[in-house]
Amino acid sequence: MQNKNTPKFIVCATILSIQAFAGTGPCDIYASAKTPCVAAHSTVRALFENYAGNLYQVRRADGSTKDIPVSTAGGYADISVQDDFCNGTTCTISILYDQTSYKNDLVKSPKVYWLDNGGKEASASAAEIKVNGHKVHGIYRTAWSTIAYRNNSTTGIATGNDAESMYMVVDGKHYNDQCCFDYGNAETSGNDDGNGTMEAVYWGNDVQWGGYGMGNGPWVAADLENGVFKGNEGGYLWGTSHTTPWSTALSVVADFATVMLKGPSDATFKLKAGDAQTDSLTTMWDGARPSNGYSPKKLQGAIILGSGGDGSDGAAGTFFEGAMTIGNPPDSIDKKIQANIAAAGYGSSIEKEDTVPQAPYADTLVIPGTIQAENYDVGGQGSSYSDDESTNQGSVYREDGVDIVGDATDGYKVGYTVAGEWLEYTVNVQKSDFYTFEARLSSGSDNSSFRFFLDNVAITDTVAVSNGDSWDIYSTVTGKTSSLTAGTHVLKLAITGSYVNIDWVQFTEGTMGMFSSPAANSLQGSEDFRIYNLGGTYLGTFRATGISSLHTEMRKSDLNSGVYLVRTQGGKFNQFIGLRK
Repeated sequence: MQNKNTPKFIVCATILSIQAFAGTGPCDIYASAKTPCVAAHSTVRALFENYAGNLYQVRRADGSTKDIPVSTAGGYADISVQDDFCNGTTCTISILYDQTSYKNDLVKSPKVYWLDNGGKEASASAAEIKVNGHKVHGIYRTAWSTIAYRNNSTTGIATGNDAESMYMVVDGKHYNDQCCFDYGNAETSGNDDGNGTMEAVYWGNDVQWGGYGMGNGPWVAADLENGVFKGNEGGYLWGTSHTTPWSTALSVVADFATVMLKGPSDATFKLKAGDAQTDSLTTMWDGARPSNGYSPKKLQGAIILGSGGDGSDGAAGTFFEGAMTIGNPPDSIDKKIQANIAAAGYGSSIEKEDTVPQAPYADTLVIPGTIQAENYDVGGQGSSYSDDESTNQGSVYREDGVDIVGDATDGYKVGYTVAGEWLEYTVNVQKSDFYTFEARLSSGSDNSSFRFFLDNVAITDTVAVSNGDSWDIYSTVTGKTSSLTAGTHVLKLAITGSYVNIDWVQFTEGTMGMFSSPAANSLQGSEDFRIYNLGGTYLGTFRATGISSLHTEMRKSDLNSGVYLVRTQGGKFNQFIGLRK
């Protein structure tokens, strides 16, 4: 875990003139360097100056489909076509059209290794934003949703050790630490075919597959198979080969982000990222590829969006546009691409009626103390909360988009949660100190989890929630924060794994004793448990059968009494465990 004062990449959002966008597109810029686009996908706009075709296709609940075109050549999506076609029903995005002559269209993933039943299509109404005043939608993916797009039979895409480059524009606030929100080159087999068989740009705050960057993420990384690399070491079980944060891998703090991967043929790779609302890119890595079979590349030329090369399904993210080239363009072209993206106007001219400043719902909440989940700040969508849709599905207590269940007798709870959603609470921390917390919640899912942030800096790790018998049966899970600073702050409760109902959270001053969680007690069979101290340093691995066996193994070791972060290699268990000798 990183100290909140660790450097991070923060830039001020500015809206540029659209003149730099008019008359050209990213793929025109790439072509000028003789590194043409061989794939160009967007739900937002044309990526060529003269492109006048369809951006994507939507599928209505009755099975009928409709192509969504650009409004003018080189322009933005004509969203009125979608609105008319989908009025009164639901739609999904069934095809993401390739704007190049290669026609490398993306459809929902076929069956691959980790997607036994294939992928699903994203909601066509999710991720609504304004781009230069135009309403558009992105491809919104929640963790473990099986939403994934893929083309295993492409034309023109880099194969073998061919040089290539790729970028995508994403929602800067929607991500998680699971594998893998990718866009790029993958295996045509749909399997993990070994090191160097894929090259895709990754977005998120993963640390298991590539180690920590600076700050708390999110970061750009290169998914080269069996590793989400921020530098040239790491891979799965990264602590065995790279135990310190990558100093060049800065956190990307932005409403919309550009992430870029360049893969020349000379055994190197380069990562860049920037705020998509500005014309600045920062180089996050420029150097050698990892050893152990990553060079020369062994690319196969499939295209993936939203999952790993073998269909790994844990990631969350939102995609708006992206392109892949054949050949590696010079850095001067990257600058022009970023300027073009900024000029397109992501997030500009967002219409907000009757905007309410963010403020406490009632009185400012206090830490230590109890926070009722339903008493999040006023301010509205994108300000005091972010919810996947605009209706309170529980239809009780408050009249906005947050889903609240229960009643006044038994108490209200926040429910129907989806990974990527969040709630914020204005709090007053009474004393600078570490705190423990106890959260009362329920879940009927195997993958529910949450995490706390203070002023957008993570103060806990991701907290897993076990699958209970019913969403109506509540239990508690316990954890520990990093050191909090006294004063008034904004506490964020972020949903990192879908389908957890949250009643309340109680913060208590000081450190904790021995504890475990419902997730720990549900472990069955022999597992490898990786142990970290509270500074994030890897200390070793214990083989144990369940949590009681793990405690026994830890007591027999030379570990001192204290609190440790424990993770299974598969990522199913990720909790703090107290050890008392």
